[in-house]
Amino acid sequence: QLKLEDYKDRLKKGEALNQDQLEAVEKYDEVVHNLEFAKELQKTFSGLSQDLLKAQKKAQRRESLLKLEAEKKKLCTILQVQYVLQNFTQEHVQKDFKGGVNGAIYLPSKELDYLIRFAKLTCPERNENL
Repeated sequence: QLKLEDYKDRLKKGEALNQDQLEAVEKYDEVVHNLEFAKELQKTFSGLSQDLLKAQKKAQRRESLLKLEAEKKKLCTILQVQYVLQNFTQEHVQKDFKGGVNGAIYLPSKELDYLIRFAKLTCPERNENL
């Protein structure tokens, strides 16, 4: 662009320019327009790139939060099952299920024994001395 401006100034001063230089001066406005267009295009691409990065970060945060919520739900379910199984190791709860009383459904002894054994295997007893 500087060279084109120099040619333009020399032409205004009345200096003789060769054919290539004259053609370059004639296309000066077109070159300036193309340069401005390229700058605007670069700004647009830069803006789009920034928007894309923001959207990617937002999607990653959302995905992380969804994973965290899913893990919380799993942990909550595990704790609920563990609580229920631990209750099967208590005698009064076993009696309620054997008799189908106090809101407990009736469970045959064999099924109740399976649940109690499973509870003892999956729910370690706490050592109160620790």
